[in-house]
Amino acid sequence: MVIEKILNNNIVMSRNKANEEVIYMGRGLAFGKKVGDKIDDSVIEKEFILKDSLTSGQFQQLFADVPVEEVDLVKQIVDSAEEKLQQELSPNIYLTLTDHIHYALERWKEGIEIPNPLLFETRKFYPKEFALAEAALTLINKRLQVKLPESEAGFIAFHIVNSEQMNAEGSMQQTMQATEIVRDILQLISRFYGVVFRQDSLSYQRIVTHLHYFAQRYLRDELKEESDEFLFALIQSKYPKAFQTVQRINDYLVKTYQKPLGESEMIYLTIHIQRVVSEE
Repeated sequence: MVIEKILNNNIVMSRNKANEEVIYMGRGLAFGKKVGDKIDDSVIEKEFILKDSLTSGQFQQLFADVPVEEVDLVKQIVDSAEEKLQQELSPNIYLTLTDHIHYALERWKEGIEIPNPLLFETRKFYPKEFALAEAALTLINKRLQVKLPESEAGFIAFHIVNSEQMNAEGSMQQTMQATEIVRDILQLISRFYGVVFRQDSLSYQRIVTHLHYFAQRYLRDELKEESDEFLFALIQSKYPKAFQTVQRINDYLVKTYQKPLGESEMIYLTIHIQRVVSEE
């Protein structure tokens, strides 16, 4: 493999044996090198295939505009997140997170702070990712001698969550919408029953997990289609209050997203609500 383009001292573009365009990352990978030189495999720390010319162009433009220290910081943040989460994140995070942090720094210089309306929910629903984001924020502020606000930890956490889920194009907005759905459904349940959930309880964690998967499937139009009329009628009669709650949830979803739940999802959600409320 030879260097086709140098993006900075640590990032180069090349082609693999399948003639696919590839980004290679590694400390000092391009130091003292020029286009056409052979890449030292022992220095490569990360590599990912560029799926199309648009992605290639985005990488080249971003890394040409963003200071090297910001790119290096993002790599350090991603490396730490992958190690702590014990999973590989989507390569797209190098684009999205670098871009976000760069403009967050530009806004800070101009005295502009963007509020994060989902900061509380992000901390509550994604505790591991939020802890990583807080550590990332501390690192950024210390290394670059800035004071980005806590709201940025929420945004960074969303980028990590989004990369874990490996969603399709437009998925950052989808991740935020899913978080809003989980928040609003929990509020509906709490108000209808007049209960305050114990967030450290196992039953609460179960329903939050179920709602997260449900919200993702709902937004992707992947809800279960099958119907069981007998079970549907049984659940209505056995758990009438939980079922009424689900009807309210369905009304909220139809009003907000113009898509109903479907009988199968209503059954599962009723059972989960009945369980969490009875345990609370």
